[in-house]
Amino acid sequence: MSITLSDGTNTVELPADLSWSDRTWSPVTQSFTRGLTGAPIIMVDANPFGRPITLQAPERGGWMLASHESQIITWHNTPGQKLTLDFHGEVHAVQFRHHDGLGYESTPLRFQVNPGPDHRVIPTFRFITVEP
Repeated sequence: MSITLSDGTNTVELPADLSWSDRTWSPVTQSFTRGLTGAPIIMVDANPFGRPITLQAPERGGWMLASHESQIITWHNTPGQKLTLDFHGEVHAVQFRHHDGLGYESTPLRFQVNPGPDHRVIPTFRFITVEP
């Protein structure tokens, strides 16, 4: 199984050992207020979209070649860019989560003054699910 990110034309294979750190999520939203009599007013709704998906590297591993970053950064810097995330066979329509810090960031596996084509980075992806 693998993890891929695609815009329908271009597909980038992500490190297969990235973990989904905020997988526990509920689509149920609830607001609670009290009315004039003190009785609770509870409003409940189900939101199938808006689920956060944060993919992070494990303590050891999770690196990818920096050459994959140009396409990822292009998508990241395109407002409203919808993508298809295939997380080991579980498919989601996503956008980068810009409202919660950077939607994509990476750190070098090791510092190099003049990184070559085999330069490796440790990525972190922050997505939010959207309507397909």
